[in-house]
Amino acid sequence: MNELDLLKKHWNASQNFPKISKDEITGMIHKKSSSIVMWIFIISVIEFLCLNLASFFLFNEDNDLKATTNLFFDWTVNNIDYISGFVSLVFIILFYIKYRKICVADNTKNLMKQILQTKKMVNYYIVINISIISVLSLFAMFSVLSMDTDPTHGWKYYGFVTGIFMLLFLVFFGIIWLYYRVVYGILIKRLMKNYQELEKIED
Repeated sequence: MNELDLLKKHWNASQNFPKISKDEITGMIHKKSSSIVMWIFIISVIEFLCLNLASFFLFNEDNDLKATTNLFFDWTVNNIDYISGFVSLVFIILFYIKYRKICVADNTKNLMKQILQTKKMVNYYIVINISIISVLSLFAMFSVLSMDTDPTHGWKYYGFVTGIFMLLFLVFFGIIWLYYRVVYGILIKRLMKNYQELEKIED
């Protein structure tokens, strides 16, 4: 149980427990909210660095995944990769701006507004990131398949290999979805708990 929960539990339970004003409670929620958004920003930066390192090793010029004769796939994978990096960078900047706005929020209504906007922003970030990663993974799969030029391989072989790739993709997608669900889900849940507490104070 955190400090804020203890204060609420004992606020009226004991005459000896120090009374905490509405402004002090709001200040504690304000501080907690800014800390949560800072963690969202930090995690997004770590993701950006890790994904770009992974992209460099998977899709650099010396890697077999780049050795495909299908120029369309190469062009598509490269551009999706660039778009992914750009989108992640934009959200990193937006998260930092949102963190600064929450830090300087001068009243409860403004703080509540910033919390709701942060929740929406994180949801957009998750959906866009999962979509880009999924599309990039599928094109990487097609790129690998296009490298196979063995004329003895028939449609049954390609169907089997495609099925294996699709199964691996679904597993990978599930892991990515679970990661976002757990990491960002916990942070957003805590942020919305702060929002609900602010609602009670405002009532």
